Amino acid sequence: MFNFKKYALAAALIVPSVIGFSAKDADAAKVIIDKELASAVNVRSEAKMGDNVLGLISNGEKAYQIKSNEGDWLHIDYEGKDAYVAKRFFHILDEDKIITDTNFRNKPTIDSEVISVLPAGTLVEVTEVAENGYVKVKVNDKEGYVYNNLLETFRKANENKYATQATTNKANNNVAAIQPKQTYEYVETTQTYQQPAQQTQQSQQSYQGSSSWAKEWIAQRESNGSYTAYNPNGGYYGRYQLNPSLVHYGASPAEQEAAADNYVAQRYGSWEAAQQFWAANGWY
Repeated sequence: MFNFKKYALAAALIVPSVIGFSAKDADAAKVIIDKELASAVNVRSEAKMGDNVLGLISNGEKAYQIKSNEGDWLHIDYEGKDAYVAKRFFHILDEDKIITDTNFRNKPTIDSEVISVLPAGTLVEVTEVAENGYVKVKVNDKEGYVYNNLLETFRKANENKYATQATTNKANNNVAAIQPKQTYEYVETTQTYQQPAQQTQQSQQSYQGSSSWAKEWIAQRESNGSYTAYNPNGGYYGRYQLNPSLVHYGASPAEQEAAADNYVAQRYGSWEAAQQFWAANGWY
C-alpha cells in the first residue's frame, strides 16, 4: 500500500460536479521515508552528522511523529526517544494544498471512481503515501486519493528531485562528450511501436495538468535527455525516441518538441497519461 512507485502518473477525467472542501485540523505531522531517494536512513541523537547513530529507518510503511522541523533536520519521536533525521529523505504527512483542480478518487488508480473534484487552493490532510504515485488525503472527514504531483509540497519535492537528476545527467553527458572516439550518443532500447490494448474515453479526455514533470521523466528514460540520441534498431531518434515516421534523423530540438507534443496529445491526451503507460509497459 505504501510502496511509492517510481513510475506513476496524474491524469484523469474531470467530472462535472465540483465540491468545495477544507481540511479539518490535522493531527501532529508525521513523516515516512522516501524510498525513491534512500532504502534506509540513519536516525541520530543530534541534528548533525557523526557517530551519533541511534538506529535505522527502512520501513516505507511506518510513520514517525514530528516534534519540530529544524532546517535540514527533522526532530522526531523514534521508539520513544528524541531523534533526528535528514529531512530530504522523507515525505512529510501534514496539511497540503491542491495546486490545480484535481480528481479526488476512491482508489489510487487512474481508472477508479472520481468522488469529486477538489478546486485549486483546497487544503487537505495527507495521511499516507499510496501506490502509483497517489497519496491518501482527508477533507471534511472524507478520505480518498489524489496524484502526488498535484499537491504543493509534493510538486516542489518532485521538481527538486528531477532537477538534480537532470543536472547529474547533463554532467555525465559532458564528461562523455570529451571522449575522442565518441561521435554521437547511442541509446540502447528494445522499444517497438504497439497499439495500446485499450484506448479508453477517459484517457482521450484526460485532465490537462502541468506536463513538465511527466515530460522530463519520459525524456530522461528514453534518451537521458539528449536531442541527438539515435537507436538504429527501428530508427528511433532524439530526446523522445520517436518513430522515423514522426521525426526524421537530425530533426531540430524545436521539431522534436512539437512532434512529441502532437504524438502524446493524439495518443494519450496528456504527458501524465503517457508517463503512466510508460511506467506500466516500459515504452509509450
